[in-house]
Amino acid sequence: MDDKVLQGFKRDFLVIKKKGFVLSNRSHDTGIGKTFEDLIGVVENNNFLADYGGVLELKSSRELTKSMLTLFTKSPTNPLKVNSYLREKYGAPDAEAGGMKTLHTTFSALKFNTFVNKYGFKLEVDEKAKKLFLLVKDLATGEIVDKNIWYDFEKLREIIEHKCQHIAFISAESKKEDGKESFKFNKAVLLKNLTFEKFVKAVKDGIIVYDIRIGVYRSGKNKGKTHDHGSGFRVIKNNLSKVFDVEEI
Repeated sequence: MDDKVLQGFKRDFLVIKKKGFVLSNRSHDTGIGKTFEDLIGVVENNNFLADYGGVLELKSSRELTKSMLTLFTKSPTNPLKVNSYLREKYGAPDAEAGGMKTLHTTFSALKFNTFVNKYGFKLEVDEKAKKLFLLVKDLATGEIVDKNIWYDFEKLREIIEHKCQHIAFISAESKKEDGKESFKFNKAVLLKNLTFEKFVKAVKDGIIVYDIRIGVYRSGKNKGKTHDHGSGFRVIKNNLSKVFDVEEI
């Protein structure tokens, strides 16, 4: 990592830390990341470039919430329109969505999970095919009913090399007054040197898990259409040192 970028981030973070509580720039869960990025002068982005100095990816979390850190969100390579495919084929009616199907489930490569007592989901690394599969099992019959959902290794490698090699993970104290949330950014750690090979091993070992978070638009012109809330790869905070080299700022 470029030492100038690292020293610049450390300096900027300490300035933000000294500010104390800062009013959130956005409501709901994404407010913490948006607020920190605005403070540090980063334009919100969804491209392949890292957030800070083209080197550091920035991730933020409330201190007492979210036991998992999202490494990245990305829909599987196959099949086409995979989110709609998953929701319509394996989702369950959601009372909060007016009975329309949604699919929210977390699983690893260690074993099949249980979703609404009907399906089991599991990751499977296929080194020969150079694919990471999302397997689906019918729990009633024990039969694997879908091996059609997968990530291409090269797509995953590209994301990891551009977005996950160097991450600044920021924790903040949160408080609410008069319905408005404020953050005090107290701590930052650098997560370094993630490689594709480390990623694959961590998936195999069950350290990196997968979250499907597919909902549905409940109103407006897109009512009834699939809404991806950020399906992707996550790691339990306590396991970060098993995936990255960790340095506290």
